Amino acid sequence: MSNYDTLIAILIDARKEYVNDRTVPPVACPNDGTPLLGGPGGVLYCPFDGWQYPRDRRLGLGDY
Repeated sequence: MSNYDTLIAILIDARKEYVNDRTVPPVACPNDGTPLLGGPGGVLYCPFDGWQYPRDRRLGLGDY
């Protein structure tokens, strides 16, 4: 496997993770790892620090 093949494999994996991060709701708070609880309207929240999904999800490049 050449260096370019390795780089391409890394880029493909990064794209898969990016898509997964945007389509699959989290199961734990990104701040402290506390399991998220379900709230009204399908909102997920952290009982420890009040983080909410989707309100507080981190936006990446290209997200507005």
